[in-house]
Amino acid sequence: FETVWDGARQAVLDTAGEVLTFDGQLIDAVYFSCSGGSTEDAAAVWGTEFPYLQAVASPGEEKAVHYTDTVRFSAEAFQDALGVTLSGSPGGWFRDVTYTDGGGVDTIVIGGTSYKGTDLRSALGLRSTAFSISTTEDTVIITTRGYGHRVGMSQYGADAMAVTGSTCPEILAHYYPGTTLTKLG
Repeated sequence: FETVWDGARQAVLDTAGEVLTFDGQLIDAVYFSCSGGSTEDAAAVWGTEFPYLQAVASPGEEKAVHYTDTVRFSAEAFQDALGVTLSGSPGGWFRDVTYTDGGGVDTIVIGGTSYKGTDLRSALGLRSTAFSISTTEDTVIITTRGYGHRVGMSQYGADAMAVTGSTCPEILAHYYPGTTLTKLG
């Protein structure tokens, strides 16, 4: 603990007075755990466009604890989670998937109704909107990539960049494109 604490304390001291701006304004420097390979546009997740919160590649995260996760729902539990009754077996429930620029599910039609990927993430307790669905006769299997909203800086991705020699300003420029790192005072 002491080693980690001392490192964090030193990082705060080393960057005191530094701010990240876009067009002269402080940015909303959101971050999350792991992207699963690509971050996401803010507009795809929250419906609001930020020029510096765009989908960017985030390689090197493959060893993250939640790079991929799989959850299984019985057909009944899946329907209960969505509050719907669907006919037939799960294999016929899903169609017409569209994806965001960051590789998350934008929309998917389930049993004739269109759902947003963000709504499914919430309703089903998924780790991310970057998911794929497979089925058996009575089971829905969802495999997610990443953990979190996937907007802004990936903690695992930033660490991977640092380990391979990227500097703090390079990492910030990658995850928040078009921003400027400025020292106040």
